[in-house]
Amino acid sequence: MKYGIQLYSVKGHMMTDVKETLRQIAEMGYEMVEPAGFFETSAEDFKAWCDEFGLEVCGSHAGFKGLDEALEETIAYHKTIGCPLYIIPSAPIKTKADLDTTIDKLNKYEPIIKAAGMELMFHNHHREFLPNEDGVIAHVEMQKRTNIKFEIDVYWVYRAGLNPIYVLESLKDRVACLHLKDGTMEHGAPLGQGTAPIAEVVAWAKKNNVPMVVENEPVEDRQMPEAKMCIDYLKCLEA
Repeated sequence: MKYGIQLYSVKGHMMTDVKETLRQIAEMGYEMVEPAGFFETSAEDFKAWCDEFGLEVCGSHAGFKGLDEALEETIAYHKTIGCPLYIIPSAPIKTKADLDTTIDKLNKYEPIIKAAGMELMFHNHHREFLPNEDGVIAHVEMQKRTNIKFEIDVYWVYRAGLNPIYVLESLKDRVACLHLKDGTMEHGAPLGQGTAPIAEVVAWAKKNNVPMVVENEPVEDRQMPEAKMCIDYLKCLEA
């Protein structure tokens, strides 16, 4: 089983030395990476380093800004690094008007991204599964009013008070990848050290052949150790 890591999990290291961070991630046993910013690294260098260390780019948290301000350049960069999933990590949903604007953008860019050989997706936090100021549940509206697929963040679904397996089953084919993140109702934690149903989610992902990406957000001096703890936990589930 291949596992990826959201590189925001080791952001402090990425800001200092992208190549060395990728090397260490590969050494831990990760085979896929999901960037969240490239820190002035050229697409050619990023792709070359991933190839050198045997890493596959499984997606990118890139947002609307690059599409709004530099569409052709943004698409070219992601095609160069071999990115299949262009993921919107967050967008305005506070009011119905905010959500309408976000949905309009998703519908505008979805066919453009698809024509470039990628999939446009949205990554959730807990707020998309709760009523906004106007009583609208953003994730439900995105499901109904767009054709995009979703990267479901297990922890944030759990923090919204929902059963992640129920949500995954209800979305089924529209789930293109998962964020594996653990924690309690108060804060996040490395995999296996929280109360989210990570083992059950991993089993669901394997059964449905959905890629899994670790996401963890400790303080900088804990980023590498906890990244290792997370993949070690996943390997233990396979034992």
